[in-house]
Amino acid sequence: MKKIIIVLLVLIGCVACAGAAVNLSEKQQDEVVAKINVAASEMKTMSCSFTQTKYLSLLSDKMLSSGKMYYRQPNCLRWEYASPYSYLFVFNGSKVYVGNNSRKNVIDTNTNKIFKEIARIMMNTVTGKALSDKTDFAIGVSDNHTSWTVTLTPKKKELKQMFMKIELIFNKSNLHISELNIFEKNNDKTNIKLNDIVYNGPIKESLFAIP
Repeated sequence: MKKIIIVLLVLIGCVACAGAAVNLSEKQQDEVVAKINVAASEMKTMSCSFTQTKYLSLLSDKMLSSGKMYYRQPNCLRWEYASPYSYLFVFNGSKVYVGNNSRKNVIDTNTNKIFKEIARIMMNTVTGKALSDKTDFAIGVSDNHTSWTVTLTPKKKELKQMFMKIELIFNKSNLHISELNIFEKNNDKTNIKLNDIVYNGPIKESLFAIP
């Protein structure tokens, strides 16, 4: 379940830069969110590689992993871990697949309330609705000169149990997410960086087939 939540959080959209962040006024925040929403609505497809670093509060070591992500409107997503282990998440319509070579599971979101809620938030984040819909999160925006940092603080009890807050960093140059930080209640932190991002390029339909 936690892997699925991480995938969801990535789509809520971010490279951080040096220098103190300046908190924006509510009006300025609304203007930034509106710009990000426009860019998100124009994104028909997206593909990229990613690197994920997990910082554990009780250990000095880092947990590193990497893989690829593919998205296509309106509701197709493939999130694939390749290293150091293989793990696949595919969302296509009302069907969700999670698993690896030894364990596979297919869930119908129409009959599973938890996954249906995950699917709803997931699609809202990809289309940009999550940043303007304040039902799920309280939203704050700060200016880092070449990027905006959007902080999402969960409102719902279910989300509060999963994490404390999320920091999304959007490049001002293209208004798209390139990095995010997930802060969990146990003081663990997950950093995810998106690399080699391609927007509105061709993506094979077979990538979203439920195995």
